[in-house]
Amino acid sequence: MPKPVKDIVRVALIGAGGISAAHANGFVKQKGKIRVVALCDVVPENLKSRTEQLAASGHPAPRHFADWKTALRELHSEIDAVDICLPHHLHAPAILDAAAAGKHILCEKPMCMTLAEADQILAAVAAADITYMSAHNQLFMPCVREAKRMITDGLLGRIYYVRSADCFRGNPAGFANTWRSKLATQGGGELIDTGYHPTYRMLHLAGGQVAAGGVRSTMGRFLIPLEAEDTATVQVRFDHGAIGEILTSWAMPLPHGTHQIHVVGEKGQLFGSEEKLHYLPLGAREPATYIYPQLDTFAEEISHFPDCLKNNTPPLHGPHEGRAVLHVILAAAENAKGWVPHA
Repeated sequence: MPKPVKDIVRVALIGAGGISAAHANGFVKQKGKIRVVALCDVVPENLKSRTEQLAASGHPAPRHFADWKTALRELHSEIDAVDICLPHHLHAPAILDAAAAGKHILCEKPMCMTLAEADQILAAVAAADITYMSAHNQLFMPCVREAKRMITDGLLGRIYYVRSADCFRGNPAGFANTWRSKLATQGGGELIDTGYHPTYRMLHLAGGQVAAGGVRSTMGRFLIPLEAEDTATVQVRFDHGAIGEILTSWAMPLPHGTHQIHVVGEKGQLFGSEEKLHYLPLGAREPATYIYPQLDTFAEEISHFPDCLKNNTPPLHGPHEGRAVLHVILAAAENAKGWVPHA
């Protein structure tokens, strides 16, 4: 078991652009539990932006580093954990270096880009006896959290079908010639990026394991200049018999009338988005609607991480769940191989 962290968790934030702004906001909201002591990025403007964001709420100024190796070496005794917010192709190297240094890890999705990397990570985390948390922030979305609780309590009985969707219309100019547009640095297309969210939500709500050979997919590219898909549908068969379905896109909004999650079981249905969840028992004409307080899912995620470290409890999703999500995504890409974009 890893040694518990007793005081405020000291973190090196590795990667200070893009999604790190949402993480930094979480650190600010949870500053009594966790603190950024180092920022690592090759872009000086990113370091400046994150430092100013943290400082605006009274967060102590972190030290700046151009690379994570130097931070791990020079601040070894002053860092308890790392939070990785890098482009996808850099996740595995940063995770392995942090594990070798004995640091706990919170990592943005995806965990890595190949199953070989994932297996290396699982072995390194186990050997180092550290906590690895997959940063699956949408597990803290009220509709997902409450749906999981109701399913676990047996409200729906046996689960038949789980649908999970995450769609929006992106700005093509915002993707052109970026790391996200390239297979070598993105690891795929939209599915391994935004599509990661509906994939882990589906696996979380369905429970069980994906059956051998149980992934099928259809992909397309309609709007965004990528080397891979900007839209994907994935069908999954679980070993307990349930059917899963994923819809995810950067080319279109969520289809009108649908929801981010929809679960059908032998006793009824649960469906909803964000903070709203509907429950329709079998035979009922109208669903009951539950509206929960809005939450900052990143702040909830950032709060969960130090709680796990202090209490020696496993995170909601660890490295095995990160690998399971990646397995579905890579199997879907393999199944859809040869698709022709409509461009």
